Amino acid sequence: MTSPALISESGGLFWHAKALLRHRGLWSDFNNRVERFLSDWQAELEFGEGPRPDGLILLGPSGGWCLPTRGLLDSFSDVIAVDPDPAARAIFQRRFRPKTQAAGDTASRPKPTWVSSTFERVLPALLTRHPRHAVLFCNVLGQLRYQDNKTLERTEFELGQIKLMLAGRHWASFHDRISGETASADLHELEFFSAEPVTTQSLAKRVARGGEWLDHLTECVLPQHTPRRFMAWPISRERLHWIEAGWVGRQA
Repeated sequence: MTSPALISESGGLFWHAKALLRHRGLWSDFNNRVERFLSDWQAELEFGEGPRPDGLILLGPSGGWCLPTRGLLDSFSDVIAVDPDPAARAIFQRRFRPKTQAAGDTASRPKPTWVSSTFERVLPALLTRHPRHAVLFCNVLGQLRYQDNKTLERTEFELGQIKLMLAGRHWASFHDRISGETASADLHELEFFSAEPVTTQSLAKRVARGGEWLDHLTECVLPQHTPRRFMAWPISRERLHWIEAGWVGRQA
């Protein structure tokens, strides 16, 4: 029997092999945009109102292919990564292995604690156990529509409840909004910003030239008044995803 780690569409060795080939080529512009987004979020955590978070909970990081290998994890004293993909742990830990500590240097990147689970199962307990950790959803929320045991309506409802669960805490997310064929995309802009929510219908009207575009049910993930940015992600030469990204402060 073939191991699930080898055949998963959104994880497993086949996925990581594709990601390895694409993340420095086809994905490089998108990865640079995500890195700028996360750098801006880090600045908000560092210089914004209230105490700085003690640590970071990464949800669905996979092998870290969309995350910067420098900067993000270095600024937290404790990092917890949650992902069910059995192939992701070794890849992530290799790509984000702790820095070599120089003599007399007391600052060193912590080794992330890995939790092999879906975030839905463990997030409530982690929030209770780590009340001052920030939370980052790593391009995972748009994949929840593929769950076999839930209706799309139930999935959309649960995605809309995330902001309530995380009220009073620093958190951020970048996630799929819509996806379709690259040939049907309008590529005159690859990134844009909005101070207001953007409906799925208006997003498709802005970035598509026709064709069928899949709704990833994440329209209501971010609170209404959250500034957000939209980034094109050419996941392959044939398929394009539009990613929404935003962060929420403790007072939101």
